[in-house]
Amino acid sequence: MKTAITVLLFTTLALSLGGCGGSKAPAGGPNALSTISGVAYRPAEAATIYVYRVGDDFRGPPMTRIGPLAFDGSFSVDLPPGEYNFLLRQRAEGDDSGPVREGDLKTDPIKVLVADGKPISLDLKGFIKEGNAKESFGEEVKYKARLEGRITDAEGAPVEGVRVHAYDHVQMSERPKFVSARTGPDGRYELNLPEGGTYYICARDQYGGPPKVGDLYGRYDMGTVEPSAVIVEDGNTLKDVDITVHTVW
Repeated sequence: MKTAITVLLFTTLALSLGGCGGSKAPAGGPNALSTISGVAYRPAEAATIYVYRVGDDFRGPPMTRIGPLAFDGSFSVDLPPGEYNFLLRQRAEGDDSGPVREGDLKTDPIKVLVADGKPISLDLKGFIKEGNAKESFGEEVKYKARLEGRITDAEGAPVEGVRVHAYDHVQMSERPKFVSARTGPDGRYELNLPEGGTYYICARDQYGGPPKVGDLYGRYDMGTVEPSAVIVEDGNTLKDVDITVHTVW
């Protein structure tokens, strides 16, 4: 018998009275951006948040997407004033598009009204229902170990827009266990882990499936043919776990 999975979405929206500063448009202006940030609680790790304008067809491409989310589920996005629908998705096969199928994690859309330059807190808290049993995943995710490092190209320049994927097996196949946020202009990453252990990591700019021609990809190794293991204990942070990426040909 097929298992029906229903995901309920609970949200907390806290609108600040102050406007956004910095290099954004002036607060109160017609084009002032607002920062929407928050946390998607488990099982939302490695899930993706899709943002649509109200009225857009959910079967079409979103205005923007956020993710795959890191283990701690945190996210942040800047949007101009307007009404938007936020949807959380995690597809069992690792695809980043296409129809939602049985076994995928999903939520109903939540409408968010974005005002001129006013930040919004949006925390997503999901439930998975199997039959008449409902299991809560509302506990905030904590990490016990961390990897830090820098992603560079062959010339040693920092690479922006890639994520570090962590696996628990040397083949590094199927879906990664944990994924970092994308690197910034400095190429640095932080990968929070729920527990210490032995991991095999790679850096890439795409998520799901084997690397394709044109992708950026690189494994952590110590000059060996096989990926090198990264061993980290609970309570520890390993620094300078650097990876060099290349374009796949």
